[in-house]
Amino acid sequence: MPASRHAAQRATSARTAALPVPPLVRPLRLQLAPEIGRGTLDGAWWPYGRDLAIEVFALVEHYPSMLGHLSRVVYSSPDWAPNRRRRIQAGEVFVSVGSFPRDQAHLVVLRSVSPRVSRVLQLLVVPPEWDERAARHAMRAAAAPGNTATGPELLEESRDLLLAGLLPHHDDDVRADPRTSTAGLRR
Repeated sequence: MPASRHAAQRATSARTAALPVPPLVRPLRLQLAPEIGRGTLDGAWWPYGRDLAIEVFALVEHYPSMLGHLSRVVYSSPDWAPNRRRRIQAGEVFVSVGSFPRDQAHLVVLRSVSPRVSRVLQLLVVPPEWDERAARHAMRAAAAPGNTATGPELLEESRDLLLAGLLPHHDDDVRADPRTSTAGLRR
C-alpha cells in the first residue's frame, strides 16, 4: 500500500476514533421546550465538561429516542476545548461535528433523523462549571414556551439573579414536566 494511503487512513481514523465509555453514570442534563421550533431556542443542554468529544458521545448515547438519532452537531468554538474531530463514533453511530463560521456563543445546533422526520434543535449550552441554581434557571427559561431571549441574554439574567440572591436554594418549587425534561435519563 502506498505511503500516502497509509497517512490518509491514519488521519481519517484520528478524526473518527471511538471514545472510551465515560467512567461515571450521570443524568443527561437536557431540557426541551414543549414544542420544538416555537421559540428562539428549543431548550438547553448543561454538559459536565468542555471536552466536546466526550460530551457529544454521552449525548448521542442518551439522546431521547422520540427525537430520532443524532446525526450532526454544530457548536460554538469558545464554549469548548479545542476539537479537531469531524466525526465522533458512539457505538454503531457516527455523528458529524463542526463549528459555526462565526461565534454563536452558548449555542449548539443538533440535527437528528428518524424514519419519518428530520429535526433541527437549537439549544443553549450552559457552561459546565455553573452553579446549579443559575444553570437550572437558564435551562427552564430556554425551554419556556415562547422564549424570545438569546442564549447570552438568558445566561446573563440567570447569573444576575444568582448574584442578587434571588434564585431559590432548592429546586423544590419547580416540578419537572416529563414532556420538557429528560432529567430521568441516565448515562
